[in-house]
Amino acid sequence: MTTDLVILVLFILGLAFMALEAFVPTFGLLGLAGVGSFIAAIVMLNGHDVFYGIPVNMPLLIGLGIIGVVVLAASFLYTRKTLKKGISAGAEIMPGMSAKVISWTGTSGRVRVDGEEWAASGPEGLVPGDIVIIQSRDNLTLILKKDA
Repeated sequence: MTTDLVILVLFILGLAFMALEAFVPTFGLLGLAGVGSFIAAIVMLNGHDVFYGIPVNMPLLIGLGIIGVVVLAASFLYTRKTLKKGISAGAEIMPGMSAKVISWTGTSGRVRVDGEEWAASGPEGLVPGDIVIIQSRDNLTLILKKDA
């Protein structure tokens, strides 16, 4: 394989990996490989005046490499920030929320939480309309305690 062909393959792989990073959730791994491939091609291209009949503009290529690194760094920072953020939706945030009893028999019944109806278990003596606190969740059943 000639040097020119290797450079061309590295450019194509670099651009393809950076484009794939936008669609495949690899947390920057494909983008890192793409930037590395692109920079390796730029380094190998140094000293060439013409590449497959196209004039080589090194400042432009270096600028594109820097833009790739900046975009990759921004994606890493955004991913890190997003992963540090706490859970803000779903059943995991339910403990501590209040619920309204819809129907109750003995120690089990149905409650409404944020417009959704859930099966629940808790203390005896609850009546429809009571406000209770969600203590935990066991699969699709909420464990309740009486609101103090």
